[in-house]
Amino acid sequence: MPILPLMVFVTVWGGTGYVLTRFSVMTMLLVVLICTVVALLVGCLMYVVLARVMTRYDSSMNEIDYDPSGLLGYISIPALDGAVGEMKYVLHGTMRSIGVRAEAGQQLSKGDRVIILKVDKGMATVTLFESEIGQL
Repeated sequence: MPILPLMVFVTVWGGTGYVLTRFSVMTMLLVVLICTVVALLVGCLMYVVLARVMTRYDSSMNEIDYDPSGLLGYISIPALDGAVGEMKYVLHGTMRSIGVRAEAGQQLSKGDRVIILKVDKGMATVTLFESEIGQL
């Protein structure tokens, strides 16, 4: 982004210098000073306008926005007897999948609704949604 205001500065500086030397009787030192001030003002104005336009719709990515802990999903590949399964869930309008392990003593069948408790090295620890609702 800084290159465009610099190009505007050089263009305005040159154009103003040409006009002032061609159509006025100012000394060269005064022409250079006026050109520099005018070009700085226009270059700064261009930078401010571009900064506003470019950052208006900018939404920075935050790690917390992509943490799936606490999300509800369903089991697509069962995890029986401590094996690894898979669940599907929706994050920011996109269907995603992740490998899962059940809490101790739980059997995860296909279609079970589960809540992600934590994610460690790409593997989610989940618990059954119905058991969590029953505890409330």
